[in-house]
Amino acid sequence: MKAALLYEPEGIRIAEVPDPVLKAGEVLVELKSCGVCATDVKKFTGKSKSPFLPFILGHEPAGIVRALGGNSASGLKEGERVAIAPVITCGCCPNCMSGRTALEGMGMCDHYEVIGFSMNGAFCEYVAAPAANIFKLPDALSFRDAAIIEPVAACANGVLRSLCTPPGTAVVLGGGFMGLVCMQIYKALGYSVLISDMLDDRLELAKILGADEAVNPQKTDVEKAVREFTQGQGADSLICAIGIQELSESGIRMMRKGGKIVMLASAGSDTAVAFNLNQLHYNQTVITGSVSYTSATYEWAIRLLSLGKIGVDHLISATGNLDEVGSLLAMTRDHVGIKNVALY
Repeated sequence: MKAALLYEPEGIRIAEVPDPVLKAGEVLVELKSCGVCATDVKKFTGKSKSPFLPFILGHEPAGIVRALGGNSASGLKEGERVAIAPVITCGCCPNCMSGRTALEGMGMCDHYEVIGFSMNGAFCEYVAAPAANIFKLPDALSFRDAAIIEPVAACANGVLRSLCTPPGTAVVLGGGFMGLVCMQIYKALGYSVLISDMLDDRLELAKILGADEAVNPQKTDVEKAVREFTQGQGADSLICAIGIQELSESGIRMMRKGGKIVMLASAGSDTAVAFNLNQLHYNQTVITGSVSYTSATYEWAIRLLSLGKIGVDHLISATGNLDEVGSLLAMTRDHVGIKNVALY
């Protein structure tokens, strides 16, 4: 099969590689699309090491079922349109056995593998994956739009972990792809949302997509803006969709009593946050993280996209074919557009 192979930092070449060998319980998918992610760029640039070279990146794929391995009791049929959830859990560690992986996120597994991270990925023509990682696509969802299911699912998982009852006010720090998606999920749930970003064009897009308030921290005191937005109460929910230390620290001061903060974005390995412990103690603020998704939040992402709750046309900036994967990675590296997608 044809694949876009990473041979060295920023060195992508198209080459022929062997087709995947289908194992029992797996499904062979002919790929039709794959999103380009900032985490792909970390491996593309060499900031994050690939497990081996040459290596196939890509972990946000969708395509068509072409073959079923033995014992793949999944209800799938050849020819069906599907998406592949890339995080493969072990099923036997304490978190998997206790149900925490299923309830809190596949990243809770102690021994998980990830297509495009620890094993070859999806910038190629075929992938074999466990049947449990295969999700059927509704007819209304195009392969282009299906290429963003995985990151939308990660956002959905983060939003779910931040929810208060009944819906109230939410703050999203960071107006990149993940922040814009989180904002739209909050709106779909009935929240009033303030979003913050340093790029005015992102803030304008956020308003188009439904944000109630959009502020630039270089021009506006975000803490003050949140207090005004919430009539002095503070936010019920906050998503930190950018891994910046100062925003993480100030986010705690933006919360109402009993508010929930979710760290959705990764930060540098040496990033530390200092805050007043009494703010947590007396206000009963909850701070947690969210990584990956569950099967339920992956299905929720499919529904959100199918129902038009996510403004995909505003988020997908560029598409290209398999031969253009290197260019799409370079565009993502250079922050050109919001989200780029490879279509095969």
